[in-house]
Amino acid sequence: MSLPLASLPTWILSSAATRSHQILHRHLAEAGVDGYAYRCLAALASAGQLSQSELGHAAALDPRDVTHTVRALEDRGLVSREKDPGHGRRVLVSLTDEGSRAADRLSRVMDDVQAEVFGRLSREERSTLLRLLERVAV
Repeated sequence: MSLPLASLPTWILSSAATRSHQILHRHLAEAGVDGYAYRCLAALASAGQLSQSELGHAAALDPRDVTHTVRALEDRGLVSREKDPGHGRRVLVSLTDEGSRAADRLSRVMDDVQAEVFGRLSREERSTLLRLLERVAV
């Protein structure tokens, strides 16, 4: 006889991930971005100017998704693109002033997401959970 789903660690982890994903995407949608845009803005805020290839790596996105996302962010005035003077085919991406402000707002949005997802855990419980999840994720 097998265990009920609700008692399987994989089921519980999947349910927690689903809830977390829903909360994250609700908050991002309310902030006017999707997950790809957030990842690109956060990577640029952290690293500064990046080539599109470097941005894709930093944001863990497929090159086609990076191109589409960067174009959409450029259309919104959040990033700028320019040719790399030292490399003819390379395009460099940077946050605009508005993009920097958006990245700052999104950082606070992510704080809200973390609080909503993990708000019932103490600081020590959060630390323990993170440490254990990092071991499982490897």
